[in-house]
Amino acid sequence: MVKYNYFEQLEKLSELARSAVTLACGGQSATRREEFSSIRRACDRSVCELEDALFSDFLPPLERDNLAACAHALSRVVDAAAELCHHPTLLPSVKQNEESAVCIKLAESLSEAVSMLKRIRKPDEIPDRQGFRRLLSEGRCAHNAMLSKLHAGALPRSSAQTIIQVGRLRAELSRAFDELVEIMLNNI
Repeated sequence: MVKYNYFEQLEKLSELARSAVTLACGGQSATRREEFSSIRRACDRSVCELEDALFSDFLPPLERDNLAACAHALSRVVDAAAELCHHPTLLPSVKQNEESAVCIKLAESLSEAVSMLKRIRKPDEIPDRQGFRRLLSEGRCAHNAMLSKLHAGALPRSSAQTIIQVGRLRAELSRAFDELVEIMLNNI
């Protein structure tokens, strides 16, 4: 019997999360809903497969709770990206602002860090946490700038929910990265 490849499944989930964030924060697409539906189905299927393997596998390569927590954190990133993407807004520039660009960079960094998980052996091989935190800080600054524009009347009040959802997406990316770092620290 072939052992289940948890690392490959987490990489697949991180790629789905990266695709969802890029789709939500990137350019406009005529088939956006269909693409998100496809990403959501693939993500749900992957999480279910991973959980089934965790229940049936005698000795997974990492702690069961850590693997499940990471998979669900990546799934929540997809959920937050879907909420942002499907939210109607009057100004596309609200979705495609500096914080959105930071979210795309965070998703790429998260995806790279997940791919490191299967080959990490020493504490000095952990992904660049300071770089990720710098990106988070840039995202917070951009978020505050958008809120300032909203309060100053430079943006319509209808864009408030979209600004909030971009902030939630950034927060979910941060949580997913924290889960991944915890796995790495607990299993070195």
